[in-house]
Amino acid sequence: MNPRSLILIAVALVGVVGVVFFTRSFLADVQQQANQAQVVSAPAPTAKILVAAKELPVGTILTAEHVAWQPWPEAGLNDAYFQGGKNKLNEVEGKVVRSPLNRGEPMTASAVVAQGERGFLAAVLSPGMRAVTVKLSPVASVGGFVFPGDRVDVILSHTIEISRSEKYTAAETVFQNVRVLAVDQRSAAQGEKIQVAKTATIEVTPKMAEKVAMLEKLGTLSLALRSLMNDGTYTVAANPDSPPISRTVSHTLGHEVSRFLPAMDEDSATSTVRVSRGNKISTIETGRTVRGPASAQGDDQ
Repeated sequence: MNPRSLILIAVALVGVVGVVFFTRSFLADVQQQANQAQVVSAPAPTAKILVAAKELPVGTILTAEHVAWQPWPEAGLNDAYFQGGKNKLNEVEGKVVRSPLNRGEPMTASAVVAQGERGFLAAVLSPGMRAVTVKLSPVASVGGFVFPGDRVDVILSHTIEISRSEKYTAAETVFQNVRVLAVDQRSAAQGEKIQVAKTATIEVTPKMAEKVAMLEKLGTLSLALRSLMNDGTYTVAANPDSPPISRTVSHTLGHEVSRFLPAMDEDSATSTVRVSRGNKISTIETGRTVRGPASAQGDDQ
């Protein structure tokens, strides 16, 4: 065999070895890329957290329909989140939103407040409104059937004293469509267990809050439960979320209830003045006009 043939055979062998080497290297690279792709495509470990199922403004009392469980990467978990396995859905039910939440936003412990915690009542209050507490009797609280969230009218019962011997009893509806925030220390978050309340916390305007402070000194307060439907008797919209109204829409005097109580006579009513001149005392009757409660006071909310 001549040298030229040997050289060609050697070159061919080198080419074959090179092809085998490069083929194995190429296949190794392809396998490595496939393994990397498999690792990347593998799902990251996830957990479940509670998120807002809809837009939740401040003051929303949470129910099961307001929240939902959603998968969440474990690497992005926060200790403030409500997590599946650690927390239950009923742990947030009845709590009140104190920071607005967007749909899909994680529910955090700082975004909600529970009954009895600081800031609970402030979170329930509508913007610009005030919470005041009034004393109730078993009858005044409608026998325990007024619950947080109900709408009521506030009735003032008091005695009009013209003189020591002339007194009249009157009752008047002073507030309309007032929202009840809590009964005793129980709010809407604690359910509707029937109990006779001693106090009620109501939502009023700042001006109405000033009036409440005086009303309790004038007489006793009673609550009249309002229907969900507007019967046309009162000057408020049928919408139960409409604001309260500070207006005396009607009044009743004692003689309208009992024939044995004196009627307030605006025309012939007189007052007695005792005049003392030295040792001589005389009595003088002076005419005067007595006005009953106004049928419609200014709406100064």
